[in-house]
Amino acid sequence: MSSSARDPEKFMPMLLARLRKARDIANTDDEGVLNSFKNMEQELESMKDLVPRVKHWEKTLFNQLNALERRLDKIIIGTETSAEAIAGALDGMAGYVEQIKVSIPQVRKLMPCPEQSPEPWTRRSEPKWLPAQRMSRHWSQLRLEDRIHKSAAMLDINLSYERLESNELKMCLLSFSIFPEDSVIKKRPLIYWWIGEGFIRSTQDQTAEKVGEEVFENLLTRGLIQSHCRLLNAPTSAVVNSCTMHPWVRHVVISLAESAELFDFEPRWPRMPSYKTSNCRRACLVFDNPISQAENAPNLLTLFNLNDHYLSLKPEWLAKLKKVEVLQLGRWQSSPTHHIEVDDEGFLKGLGPQNMFLKYLSLRGISTITQLPSCIFKLVSLEILDLRACHNLETLPSDISSLRKLTHLDVSECYLLEGMPKGIEKLCSLQVLKGFLVGNRKTTPCKLPDLAKLKKLKRLSIYIGSEATVEDRDFKSLKHISSLCHLKISWAVVSPKLKEKIALQSRDFSLPHSLEKLDLQAFPLPFLPDWLKPSRLQKLKKLYIRGGELDNLDQCEKGMWTVEILRLKYLRNMKIRWPELKELFPHLRYLEKINCNEIEKDIVWCKAQG
Repeated sequence: MSSSARDPEKFMPMLLARLRKARDIANTDDEGVLNSFKNMEQELESMKDLVPRVKHWEKTLFNQLNALERRLDKIIIGTETSAEAIAGALDGMAGYVEQIKVSIPQVRKLMPCPEQSPEPWTRRSEPKWLPAQRMSRHWSQLRLEDRIHKSAAMLDINLSYERLESNELKMCLLSFSIFPEDSVIKKRPLIYWWIGEGFIRSTQDQTAEKVGEEVFENLLTRGLIQSHCRLLNAPTSAVVNSCTMHPWVRHVVISLAESAELFDFEPRWPRMPSYKTSNCRRACLVFDNPISQAENAPNLLTLFNLNDHYLSLKPEWLAKLKKVEVLQLGRWQSSPTHHIEVDDEGFLKGLGPQNMFLKYLSLRGISTITQLPSCIFKLVSLEILDLRACHNLETLPSDISSLRKLTHLDVSECYLLEGMPKGIEKLCSLQVLKGFLVGNRKTTPCKLPDLAKLKKLKRLSIYIGSEATVEDRDFKSLKHISSLCHLKISWAVVSPKLKEKIALQSRDFSLPHSLEKLDLQAFPLPFLPDWLKPSRLQKLKKLYIRGGELDNLDQCEKGMWTVEILRLKYLRNMKIRWPELKELFPHLRYLEKINCNEIEKDIVWCKAQG
């Protein structure tokens, strides 16, 4: 619909014009049809002033509600503190409420009640300061900052911070201070940062990443951060992967982070991070405020790319970062459209054995990196190497076995990568391996069967390239990765020859019995092979199938799936309805069925909402 069509003064005239155009195109002498057109035109003519009237009523209503809000704001920030002033404000508010009430019976009679917004699947406790969300975010610009800072809502946020159980948990919260207002922040880079700086550590029973998941959930539960859902009007899913922070919470967190000397900040709103070389141990790369690559580089613990799209770092300066623990140079944003380039990929040659404390290196989403220099594999303390979505990355160093402390390696979405380096099977600490390429055997020294030697591997994603040469024993070996809980398999554009080979090999696939999550992308078969039957996956809780040729799920043994979370997306041939899914997946708690066959509309459902 055009913008002019949304104008209440123009909408009905345009609708009448379209009606007349439809009558002319119909070009009929049928008297009944012509009378129908005429009656419709008369009815619409009589309604010409309806839309402007509704628009005027809506504007009046919101003016009244805004007046109520302004009165409340004066009480909340302390402009009106005496009993007389508050009583007067309440009397004025009562007058506005009475004006609104006059129109309520007519509105209720004429307009049906809209469907209630979905309740969150898991209702979280809400601190009493959350209603502050309704207040203006621009009060700090209106010189009300001091009063706001002393308000009950802000004091409650401070109290929530003080009640955090440990200094490590407090540091995790304060790390949110650097992100711009209204940012959507991905959980994974956050947790990696916390691990790199030692805010969280592994325990006897849990990995550091699992501890980080619990910290993130803790902050959500307390309302200090808020979940962000990609699907509009969708119920909250079982897993929150991104979050936001309310501006008022951010305001307090910045003050606390500044007091703790975690970061330096610009003195004026919106309080973006700055870098004072005299005493700051953490620096952010900000596009309009370049840092000075100065002599005090040895003091830096963290270098975080906040929003710099074009990196210009000197290798000799990186070489001086002898105490650095975190280099988050890549993308942290939730959106994959955030673009980062480097003017010279040779800057990475500044890294090496002298950076002996570096635990986390992220180059995620940097598009102009084509190869990784061998000096990267001399970072002996490196635990997390994130190369995700380096779309032009072609070559890795030939041998990765020196990174004995590596727990996370992510090369997913590096579609030009020629092969995997040798030595991956020697990374005895590896817990997460994403983007393992099954390609030409000549360019991939490390093979799938080698991964069975990784006794701590919990998450694995495999990319089967268009030139893949797959042998029978390769996928059989997956069952020997006994610690594996999450598995993702993605197929490239598959040639008919490879598709035929995969069909023949499907009987021989073997997945570990410990599997809890299975994610299949661009699945090349129209049917479920034997290895993808519920009797083979009795611990499976999450099943995601996105894209591909699969057209049904009804070859399953009914009632045996243990899956609780099911996501089916972009399956154009999938012909299965909601009642059948409920029968096949009796334990289902959450379902997304998006852009599948048109026999049924998209479904986003969770059991808690009925």
